[in-house]
Amino acid sequence: MDLANCCSSSKFRPEDEEPLVGRRNLQELPPAPQSQCCQSSVCKCCGTICCVLCGLLLWVLFFIGTAECALESFPVENILPATAQAAGVAEPFIRGTSENMHLDSALGLDLAGTWWMDGNPATFEQLVSYAGATGSAPYPMTMTVPTNLERRWTYSTTFWARCVIFYYSMTSEPEELHAYRFTNSTHAEIVPVGDIYGESTFGFEDMESKDEWDRVDSYTLHRIIDANGVAQPDFWPKFLAWYKGLYPDGKMLVYSSNSACLRRCQYFLPCFACSALCGNDGPTAGASTSTFLTTAQPSVQFG
Repeated sequence: MDLANCCSSSKFRPEDEEPLVGRRNLQELPPAPQSQCCQSSVCKCCGTICCVLCGLLLWVLFFIGTAECALESFPVENILPATAQAAGVAEPFIRGTSENMHLDSALGLDLAGTWWMDGNPATFEQLVSYAGATGSAPYPMTMTVPTNLERRWTYSTTFWARCVIFYYSMTSEPEELHAYRFTNSTHAEIVPVGDIYGESTFGFEDMESKDEWDRVDSYTLHRIIDANGVAQPDFWPKFLAWYKGLYPDGKMLVYSSNSACLRRCQYFLPCFACSALCGNDGPTAGASTSTFLTTAQPSVQFG
């Protein structure tokens, strides 16, 4: 066989026989164009999902920082009724009075007015009212307080405080109660709202001053305004100086609505849409709206 025939002998190779060089080349071939197309589609799909989720997160964060459908901000000085009246506005905070507190006089408990949680590690929460408190003699007895209703608890206007309010709004109902288990007129145990603290309770002890209670191992409650709306001469100026030193803007936040629907909706939709969705204000508002906007698991307040 001459050289020409040798070089051309491949044409005599059986059709089902594959050259070794060709077999190696097939193994080294890049993925088929269709596979590359599929991978590209998956990447685009994942990218779109990530963009949508980031957009939703930014949307919610924006509303957390600006929500006002069920919240109201005001100058801290307006906590004092005389100041609010001079400014021509309604009192932004509901202090406890004999008219709105339902405590048996035989109990000898004086929790009327507005109270400052002085020394509270959670500085984004400052004032509490016992308006709506209920309790009957004799001791031992349990006093319940609707501190989650509108204008009963104050917050700073910082973004962190607004995040805490968002958490409360999404996990608690406005009518949830704080329970104080009194053994006598000077000692009680506070049962936290929800189960985050397990079986733990917080101590609550009377102090020598009628305007002070010891929230044991945490802070001291000071009455800064009495039941008649008069400033306590020692604690009111101290509170103002403390608050303005910590929060120079001098603004506070309170819930301004008892609608669970409105409290939640404000983080997803503009106020006009929430008002249309949630209907009339109040604990029963939004009864016909979605479960997401009306039902939540118990939460806990830091105070």
